[in-house]
Amino acid sequence: MKLNTVLMLLAMWVPVAYCGNGPAAARVNGEEISEWRLERYFAEFLEDQGRAVASIRNPKAYKQLRQAALDALIDRELLWQEAVKRGVVISDAMVHSQVEQTRQAIGGADKFARRLEDAGFDEAGYIEYTRRELAARQVFVDLTQVAGPDEKQVRAFYEEHRAEMNRPEEVQARHNLNKVAQGADPSTVEAARLRLEQNQLEATDVSEEQGLEMVRTYLARQQQAQARRDVLAQLRSSNKIERIDDE
Repeated sequence: MKLNTVLMLLAMWVPVAYCGNGPAAARVNGEEISEWRLERYFAEFLEDQGRAVASIRNPKAYKQLRQAALDALIDRELLWQEAVKRGVVISDAMVHSQVEQTRQAIGGADKFARRLEDAGFDEAGYIEYTRRELAARQVFVDLTQVAGPDEKQVRAFYEEHRAEMNRPEEVQARHNLNKVAQGADPSTVEAARLRLEQNQLEATDVSEEQGLEMVRTYLARQQQAQARRDVLAQLRSSNKIERIDDE
């Protein structure tokens, strides 16, 4: 697990004692997500994107990013509640393995203990929150299983896009050329055009077997992404969500 992900989880799963402090940013079926929790997570959310709160000058951009952070917290709460409904059980061995990975990712026992203290945890409390996180993840995996594309879909997509697959650099260069041609200066357009001609000379062939496998992987990822969007949309529509922070 990446360190940034570990730190974001610590911000997302704050102890219950802190969740009730101060005003609520949102409620999910009556369960509060506090402004305190949102503020902590928002800072981590921006840091993961290489940004800082003070660097955002545009009020509209700030609001959109904050809403995206709150969306993530709401989705996590929805998945946890769904895991409870479905009776998802995470074994002690799995929980302790994940906690140990987190300990090592942060830099060992001492740094881990300090990080937990900063986040308002003791280790016992963090173990239970790790169990909760793993349960939320598990139910998300269970709900977003897809069969994958059938071979007719794969073949049809491959036949339609075979020429592009044999010249991926050319396709990207054409895209760049179209972008820079819209209001760009002549030298920029000419540079893009030269790059396109170079890519045409350097194009390499992709075998049919390779092409079909590339298409199969691409379509599977597209289906998986759509399944995730659909599951979260269904959970949001079928549960009671109050977004107070947006008001």
